[in-house]
Amino acid sequence: MWYEILPTVAIITASIGLPGWGLWWCHNYFLGNHYRRSLTDRWSRALYQRDMRLTGNPYEVNGLEAIPDN
Repeated sequence: MWYEILPTVAIITASIGLPGWGLWWCHNYFLGNHYRRSLTDRWSRALYQRDMRLTGNPYEVNGLEAIPDN
């Protein structure tokens, strides 16, 4: 019957969804945010270094108020 496929669907869904969900919680625990910044290209590294220099924490959202006026 059709319901015999339900355990297989649950296993496949869990094996696809649990790693992403687990990484979301690990990043929140270790980094203080839910998403990891990717430093794979030069532009991302430059933005990371800029945020670190201006505010000291590259993982919190910074707006124009974080940039000094002088």
